[in-house]
Amino acid sequence: MSTTVRNRRVKQDGAIRYRDRLTKNDLLEIYRRLWFARVFDETLYDMKKKGRLRRGNVYGSRGQEAIQVGTTYPLRPDDFTSPIHRDMPIFVFRGMTVEQVMCQVWGKANAPTRGKDSWSHMGDMRLGIIHSTSMLGSTIPVACGVLWAQRLDGNRDRVCVAYLGEGATATGPFHEGLNYAAVHKLPLIVVVENNQYAYSTPVELEVPTPTVADRAKGYGIPGYSIDGNDVLEVYDTMCEALEYARAGKGPVLIECKTYRLQGHADHDETRARQYRPVEEIEMWEKRDPIVRYREYLLTTGLFTEAELPEPPADIVEQIQNAVEYAIQSPDPEPHTALEDIYDESAGVSR
Repeated sequence: MSTTVRNRRVKQDGAIRYRDRLTKNDLLEIYRRLWFARVFDETLYDMKKKGRLRRGNVYGSRGQEAIQVGTTYPLRPDDFTSPIHRDMPIFVFRGMTVEQVMCQVWGKANAPTRGKDSWSHMGDMRLGIIHSTSMLGSTIPVACGVLWAQRLDGNRDRVCVAYLGEGATATGPFHEGLNYAAVHKLPLIVVVENNQYAYSTPVELEVPTPTVADRAKGYGIPGYSIDGNDVLEVYDTMCEALEYARAGKGPVLIECKTYRLQGHADHDETRARQYRPVEEIEMWEKRDPIVRYREYLLTTGLFTEAELPEPPADIVEQIQNAVEYAIQSPDPEPHTALEDIYDESAGVSR
């Protein structure tokens, strides 16, 4: 039976919340990861405006950091993730170096794809990162394939977290993949980043149900609709979903309600101010996930103002150094353009 949960704080059997098990070091690390995601985003926008990044578009995630951090922090090292273009920090949270990710953004020879393709179109199965695709709904059947392969190998509790926007839930691959996962009870957690717009289409013209999580009813799986700007609510919900999936009960759909504070990408900044009301943007600015989390940490009495810098200087330095490293790294040689596209020995596409 499907369970749709709207804007609630998850507790275990009405008792202790998962967040209550977090140590002071955990709480601080979550704070630092939120700032990492924010500085990562702002740095790339800054580089693009200064003309130091001339390749591709910058797909910002300012305002959505709580989803990236809250969904990845409770994962095991052997779990899988399938990030999308607005989730670049997740690659670092799951084991890639900042330098590798920046080299991918700048299209350098020592990037994971050796300068081919761009941005999130990379992965590393040794780290459990599934190579992404621009067709976001297709991340679901791909994730199903990975999990089915794991089952054939005898691994049943390695969870895969697949991300997509609310607009992608209207595509065929999303429904086909989720149906398959539900029928075969695969340990798949689908995180829907509902930032209210599929490019410029508002969510009320994308989904006919009160929440995106209501889509879960058609597959008989749990569907949670939560505050995606509250990192601890995201964390609590993710922990509950992980226990459910690892127990062999099947997939879970988590709708994280959030907001894209910028345009669809850097090229959409001016137009975005035309299709989104100013009052709406200002309302969501007040729900900034980092500000909210910092205020919470201060109320706990565990932290002083000085322990919660805005932003942490070492994170700013780390990201800036990674950018300079990428800029100074070698470009791919022309003759490598056709390498690593096909497995010549097998005669099939990789």
